[in-house]
This record gives sequence, structure tokens and C-alpha cells, in this order.
Amino acid sequence: MAKAELRAELEELIGREGALKARRDPHARRKPRPCGLTVHPGRGCPNACLYCYVGDILGTSPSEPEPLPLSGPELAYALVSNPYFVPGHMGTFLAMGAICDPFHPALAGKTLDILDAVARYLGNPTQFSTKMVLGPGLAAELAAKCLSLSPLITIVTLERAKELEPRAPPPEERLRTIRELRKAGLKPTLFLRPLIPGLVEHELEELVFEARKAGAVGVVVGTLRVSKAILARLRKLGLDKAVRARLKREPPLKGLVAVSCPDLKEEALKIAREKGLLAFKAACCANAYCAGVPCADLCWLRGFCTHCPNNCPEKLPEVDEGEVLSALKAVYGLEATEAAVEPAKLVVWVRKKAGVQRALETARIALEVATRRPILFKLRRT
Repeated sequence: MAKAELRAELEELIGREGALKARRDPHARRKPRPCGLTVHPGRGCPNACLYCYVGDILGTSPSEPEPLPLSGPELAYALVSNPYFVPGHMGTFLAMGAICDPFHPALAGKTLDILDAVARYLGNPTQFSTKMVLGPGLAAELAAKCLSLSPLITIVTLERAKELEPRAPPPEERLRTIRELRKAGLKPTLFLRPLIPGLVEHELEELVFEARKAGAVGVVVGTLRVSKAILARLRKLGLDKAVRARLKREPPLKGLVAVSCPDLKEEALKIAREKGLLAFKAACCANAYCAGVPCADLCWLRGFCTHCPNNCPEKLPEVDEGEVLSALKAVYGLEATEAAVEPAKLVVWVRKKAGVQRALETARIALEVATRRPILFKLRRT
């Protein structure tokens, strides 16, 4: 179904007030990140993990999460109202878990409502990250949905979890979650993020081994980001020195900086392969693997590909140049005169006029996802 038709169907379902509320929500305008367009079933997390940056982003202390005020269908409407969003199995990846744990007891119902709406109306590959306990009933319910799901189960330490993650379920329970998800037919992945220097080096072998034994199909590695507050918390456990040694600059008064650890990433990926697991440098690659579609962030062209069995370049969709021109006109008001599919990119010629640059940037993000090719716009005066 075309995006405009889908939007009209959802607007009729949720009514005028629901549509107005959805259009005002940030999901209706948020840009996708490399992992996909982030969907937030709620805001905040009570787990109080010492390395967590949610408090820095939201400006809050660990507390009970506040559920999203939109219903599942309203969230779906917000997404199809988003100019960056492409619906469908070959569309924009969705990612849940950035500023909350989607399966915290206060949010699990909202998350399931959203997943139902995505499955019924959108069909986009969807990924979630969690530290919560997902029992056999919930695992079976997730597997029964007509939706591609990529579960990421976060475990960053076995030995010091009580100190670093004082209110989160222990790693042993998260390993059971991996086991239940795999039994249900899903493809759970160990989310080894963040890699904490001075800690993870001593645990990599055991972490990956235990995840493999529990049924994980792969490992996604990710970088630690720190603020001044995070560094202060890590100092209490004696972990700040190893982190500081890798910082290229001090964190600002407000904000985060990434901790450079390419060697730790490569070691984690190496161990994952040795243990028979798939190794992913980026979360979107795990989502692509579970969905069986090319990575929406084009990781095989951008240096993040680890040559997993998904083989993205062999799955690129065919592109109809005429449809590209029509879509650019109908959705973004761009007067595109010609399009050419080249081996490694899609080139589109567009008439130059006032305000065209902003429209081009929005269209580029959506068109890149839809065609799974880098987009090069060329301007023409006539």
C-alpha cells in the first residue's frame, strides 16, 4: 500500500484527535539514526546502571519510566507522517530501547501494543534491546507476531553486574531470556554494549561462551559513551582510569563523548566468530540478518560489514527510474527530470529552485532506504 493511502487508513481508524496528537509527537518528525528510526515506548529507566547515559539525555534521575502517550495505531500514524520514514519489510528499520527498556514491567504492555500496530499496518523490520526477563509465554507471543523481530539482550559483565547494574535483572536471568527467545524461534543476539575498557577484556571469552550456550545467534558490539557524571560513577568502582586513557578529549559540562576502543571491538568480534556466533559491528546488521533484507544503513558500503550470511549486495531491490521521479514529485515536491541506476549509486537530476536543498536532504534519507543505494542528486537550472 502507498504511504499516503496507509496514512489515510490510519487516520480514519484513530480519528481526528488521535491524528492531531500523533502529528505533534516527535516520532512524526524524528530523523533515523544508523540503527534505524528510534521508537520510544516510554521515557526513563529505573535500572540505575552506572554507565547509562539516559539521565544525561533526559535530564532525569533513574525513575519509573513514563509510557508513550500514543496508542499503537497512533504511533503507526506518526511514523507514516514522518517524511523520513519508508513503510514495509524493505523500509526503514525500527529500533526500540534507546531511552528506556521496552520490556520494563511499566512499558511491556505499551511495547506489545506498538509491535501489534507495526505488524498489522507497517511491516518494518523491528529491533529491541532489553535487560528484562522475558519468560516462555512472552517469548512465544513475540514469535507469533507477523513481524520480523531482532532481539538484542544486553549483557556487558558477568562478574560485576551487581555493582554496575544494581537494579537490573542479573545476567543469569538475561541468559535465560536468550534461551526462551531462541526456543520460541527468534534469533536473539548478545548486545555487548557498551564495551567498558578495564573490565570487558577479562570477560570476553566467558561472556560470549555463555551467550552461545544460551542460544544467541550473534554478537553486536558497541562503544561506551561517557559524560562527567558517568566518569564520576565509574570512578567509584575503579574503572575510570582505563576509560580516561582512551578518551581523545574530556567530556563537556553537558554532553557525551565516545570512548575509542577499536581493538576491543575487533577482539570481541574475533572471539564471537571463534565461538560460532555471527559478529556484527552495528545493530542494524543484526536487524537486517533477522529480516533477510539488505541493511538499511548500507553497512556493506560504509565499512561496517562483517560479511555475515545475509549477503546484502545480492539482495538489492530493482529500481524503476520512473517510479523514483514520481515519488519525489508526489511526496517531496521535487521536480526530478531523470534518474540513472549505476552499479554503486542512484543518480537523480533535479530542477533547482528555492528551498530545494532541504527537501533533497529529507528525500535522500528515505530514497536511500527504499532503493538500498547511495543517492547522488544533481541540480539543473532548467
